[in-house]
Amino acid sequence: MIIIISKVRPTFFSIVLIISLLIGVWGNLQGYAGWLTFVSSALVVFNSVFLARSLNRIPRQLLRFILISGLIIMLLGQLFVLTKMPVTVFHDPYRVLAQADRMAAGNHTWNTTYFWRNSNNITITYFIAVWLRLGQFFGMNTNIAIHLFSLLMLDSFILLLLHTVWQLSHRESLLLGALSFAVLTPFAYTYYLQVFYSDLPIMLALLIIIRTIMNWPARSHRHHLIAGSGLLVTVLLAGLIKPNLIVLLPALALVVFVLWHQHALTQSQLVVPIVLILLGFGLTVPATHGIQRLSDFEPKAEYQLPITHWMLMGLNASEKGMFAPADASKAASLPDEAARQSYNLKEIPKRIRQLGVGGVTKLWLTKLEILLDTHDVQTWYNGGFRNAPSWYHNNAQPLQLLTRISYTAATIAFLVAVIGRLLTWRPDYTDSVQVGTLLAIITALGYLAFHTLVWETEPRYGQVVVPLLWLVLAGIPAQKRVSQSNWVLPSVSLVLSFSVIVGWIGMLAQQHPQTTVIAAQRSQLSEQYQARPLALPPRASMSQEVELRGNANYFSVQVYPQSTVSVILENTDTQTQYRFKYAGPVYRLKQQLIPGHYRIVVSNITRESQVVDVVSTYHYYLADQPLILNGQKHATYSLIYTVMETH
Repeated sequence: MIIIISKVRPTFFSIVLIISLLIGVWGNLQGYAGWLTFVSSALVVFNSVFLARSLNRIPRQLLRFILISGLIIMLLGQLFVLTKMPVTVFHDPYRVLAQADRMAAGNHTWNTTYFWRNSNNITITYFIAVWLRLGQFFGMNTNIAIHLFSLLMLDSFILLLLHTVWQLSHRESLLLGALSFAVLTPFAYTYYLQVFYSDLPIMLALLIIIRTIMNWPARSHRHHLIAGSGLLVTVLLAGLIKPNLIVLLPALALVVFVLWHQHALTQSQLVVPIVLILLGFGLTVPATHGIQRLSDFEPKAEYQLPITHWMLMGLNASEKGMFAPADASKAASLPDEAARQSYNLKEIPKRIRQLGVGGVTKLWLTKLEILLDTHDVQTWYNGGFRNAPSWYHNNAQPLQLLTRISYTAATIAFLVAVIGRLLTWRPDYTDSVQVGTLLAIITALGYLAFHTLVWETEPRYGQVVVPLLWLVLAGIPAQKRVSQSNWVLPSVSLVLSFSVIVGWIGMLAQQHPQTTVIAAQRSQLSEQYQARPLALPPRASMSQEVELRGNANYFSVQVYPQSTVSVILENTDTQTQYRFKYAGPVYRLKQQLIPGHYRIVVSNITRESQVVDVVSTYHYYLADQPLILNGQKHATYSLIYTVMETH
């Protein structure tokens, strides 16, 4: 015990990160499946330690076979998900994709106020539009092109991560752990695959930037030219896509200070990479203006939001520091950016005084828990599967819980492994790999502090630290252990653990059934950003067919506030009709519905035109079936509807 304690002397930054990760572990253990998550995580940690000694002795040829087989299985799974189980993308990623689809078709008009309020997303919209235009050259519609983009970027990230983990650690167990994290959890099949947004590009960029710094001193001058160019371009593109990459600059400054204090700055050879990083950030300013001109975008002060808007939401205790609809509505009601700034500067100190020291501290802890929470990875920025296969709906309850538990347990085990490595780390500041590790630690702390202390928070924001923590885990030298390998006990333990977890998941899924989306089309530009509804003339109607592949008891169709229409659902197999009831901006039907083919019919029974929320795109197919309007089929038009089985 004394020997173990003597080895535990973490650095200051390690201690802060350990505390943060422990709070993240606690947050992931909350909820109705907390005990199942705890036991699953403990079994993952136990079996990982148990198997590591044996895995580190497997032949190189077998290791290569496992890697290739795992990646092939992953790719096949990804292709199945994209083709058979696409999700209905909504909120910011859809608004970005819809505008990119418009621009790729040659239309550079900006018809909603979203981008005037969130101009930081113009750059990623432009890049996606360029990619979609390239896809059109090869005959791809927007769906295929954006799925291919997600697939290429995600798998590039995974391959580079695996290569980096092996390059830094040369430990078979850690490499296979990274492979398992990608292949055996929802990481490679859910949010990052199904929804393209700025999170994955920034994760890939951080991986490239820090591994470049780690490898810099060991490379030749010729390699420096190639790596330096890549570093510059990566910082430039990432800074354009996600401005909060600026967190990297104070992290670099702290690393430089530590190296200077340890008399290791000159030996680190960080000067050139730092200059290139600074140059990359500097180029983002003219590049941003250039992209806005190419996109025909003109900022409008009456819509722009100051940065204090997100700081204000971060102090909204009633929303736990997350996106606050009330704050967004208040900002929209003010005349211009100056008025919003003035309001925010008065409201921010007011909220701090109201919360007090204890309230602010509690809010910060809550935000940090949320930031590292991975429970809902399947539902990030999507409204459910468009129309999943019937076998999924027949087993939806255990499958949903399995998705939740597998990623949460893997995340907790991952965080625990990082904590264990940080506890015994003795930094060697003459080693470029450990200097890069220090940068990864401080950068991770920077992101966590930014979204905890300053900005609003969301669960997916914390995922940016995933590549950073893998670099930490691979970059810190492991304690050498001498022991004989034994495959029998670890294998038996693994099988028993899996059986226990699966059995528990099945039991808990029956005890706590969750709402399941049966079919949905929820992509929209939103009324809050002045999306334009479609005017339905008097006595006119529109219809759209929907196939239900599972039992449902709730069906809603979004119309428009104060619009008066008739909404009917017809079972085209049995000719049975159901009439929806008015419920504000949506019409609802609460009726037991069996699997089959249905038709939504929206009719204007008044003598005046009525507006209806209809989503239209150029080359992006929102639903399986077209919208029929005035007898004409519109393949890229759709109503907004949700079909669920509620409990």
